[in-house]
Amino acid sequence: MAQFQPRYNPFTAPALAAGYDAWFETPLGRVVDRLERDLILRLARPRAGERALDVGTGTGHYACELARRGLRVVGCDPSAAMLEQAKAKEAPVTWQEGRAEALPFADGTFDLVLAVTTLEFVEDPRRALAEMVRVAAPGGRVVVATLNAASSWGRAYLAEAQRQETPFRYARFFTPREFLALLRPFGRPRWSSAVFIPPSGRGLAWADLLEGLGRTFARGRGALLVGRIEK
Repeated sequence: MAQFQPRYNPFTAPALAAGYDAWFETPLGRVVDRLERDLILRLARPRAGERALDVGTGTGHYACELARRGLRVVGCDPSAAMLEQAKAKEAPVTWQEGRAEALPFADGTFDLVLAVTTLEFVEDPRRALAEMVRVAAPGGRVVVATLNAASSWGRAYLAEAQRQETPFRYARFFTPREFLALLRPFGRPRWSSAVFIPPSGRGLAWADLLEGLGRTFARGRGALLVGRIEK
């Protein structure tokens, strides 16, 4: 795992929360978001009418996407600043402040539990995952996505965090082996990874071709590890 251990939630700063979504509007950010969303939703298999929980929802990027697809969605996050940005989107989502390690919901409440780039920042990833499984309904799915320590993106984020103050200074990145070891006590994971273009954006025009090749021949090398376990 990465040498940086989480000491506090870096996303409580209002300025960081206010600018968080700007990444998705850049040329590289739009492509990365599309590729990540494709894999996450492919594994999540969201269906209209289902009850869904987005753990570590942040500004509600995925919670709003699930709501657009007709799910009944709760977005949960420990940062009031991030939730203020989420609420401003006026999506049909219930927003709830809370920590991943102590989710404020009853057992078996949700058909789908989603957590995207959340495990990197919690104090106890195993406990957080156990909580996600607890609140999933029998037959439900838990889908988690985390930045890959073995990818060029993971290495770039860690190098940047050594040079300057960024949220990734407080992140714990997982290798594919560590990620799967975290998931396996809760069920047999189905997994892959997304984003095989480098963080420089070189080869952006070939992103879809690289994505197909990467997921087929090098699924442990993508920027984002995505896994699903079924309860």
